[in-house]
Amino acid sequence: MVLEIKGSGATPTSTVDATSRQATPGAPAAVSASKAAAEVVTLTDLAARLQRLTESVARLPVVDQARVAALKEAIDNGDYRIDERAIADKLSAMEALLEPPERP
Repeated sequence: MVLEIKGSGATPTSTVDATSRQATPGAPAAVSASKAAAEVVTLTDLAARLQRLTESVARLPVVDQARVAALKEAIDNGDYRIDERAIADKLSAMEALLEPPERP
């Protein structure tokens, strides 16, 4: 079984053999008869870059500790000010996105 994720334009491909789990850069997309039973996935360069990007984003911390510490210090010092108008504007904008579109 061969699966292929196609990107835009002509880009180099890598073939991943399920038995070895290693990519072979520039490998042909066609599978020989001896490997017909092996599961092979062919990724374009764009798909491989997207996968690497997704993995790197997943490694980022969920919480920005420096930002949390700065906000905590501002609150403790009494320097943190709330902009009610900005909050109301953003809530209104978010609510507008959640409303169904008007019918003609």
